[in-house]
Amino acid sequence: MDRASIQSLYERYGYAVHRRCLRILGSAAEADDAVQEVFIRVIKYGANRRVDSPLPWLYSIASRVCFDHLDRRRRYPGPNEVDRAMAAEQASAGRHVTPEDIRAIAQVLEACDDTVREVAVLYHFDQLTQEEVAAHVGVSRKTVKLRLAKFMAAARKKLGVAPDRIKETL
Repeated sequence: MDRASIQSLYERYGYAVHRRCLRILGSAAEADDAVQEVFIRVIKYGANRRVDSPLPWLYSIASRVCFDHLDRRRRYPGPNEVDRAMAAEQASAGRHVTPEDIRAIAQVLEACDDTVREVAVLYHFDQLTQEEVAAHVGVSRKTVKLRLAKFMAAARKKLGVAPDRIKETL
């Protein structure tokens, strides 16, 4: 990809990639860093790649980058800035999501392994069906259901709330 193609990708999809990173990480500063890293990887590894559907490809890269950030955060915990604008946006969409909710979701994702994270993000954030998640990840629907159950169990353990409250937050 040449510089103009990458700039076009960023201008067209940068906002969507940032939103995805923000939802996974729960921190505007970390989301900003993750978006930069996504496009660095596009420059580095996407030079000879022809992509028919750029957004799913960028989402895939963004998920991997965010999961790497969550792993680093687990190993090296530090202060975390919660983006209040995300909560305001969710509230304006008719959902009451507080900054604490966003932080809690990020903590639950942090506590899960990559296979569970990927399924949870596709199902809860991207709102794919279990069948669509299974096709995207390359596993059976039963495996998707098991991974979602692991995510919900981790949420219950980490947050100490009922499953309905978790689903309401997502």
